[in-house]
Amino acid sequence: MRTQNVKIRLGEKEKELIYFIEQHGKAVWKEDIINNFVHADKYYYVIKERLINLEKKGLIEMREEINPKTGRKKQKVYLKE
Repeated sequence: MRTQNVKIRLGEKEKELIYFIEQHGKAVWKEDIINNFVHADKYYYVIKERLINLEKKGLIEMREEINPKTGRKKQKVYLKE
């Protein structure tokens, strides 16, 4: 049984991702995160895995929403409180 006082271990890149989300008002389009952190195609999956790990740890939540600029469904990343 887990309690609220469990410490969560975060890597350097995970800390940077959380800091980036905090700086952008608690919610960011997943596409913006990837554009900011990915500098090569092969690195895309590394950042994607980091986001999935943060979601498993309960620190972020990813939801599909309609992007008003394009009218398409995209994932938005929210920071859990």
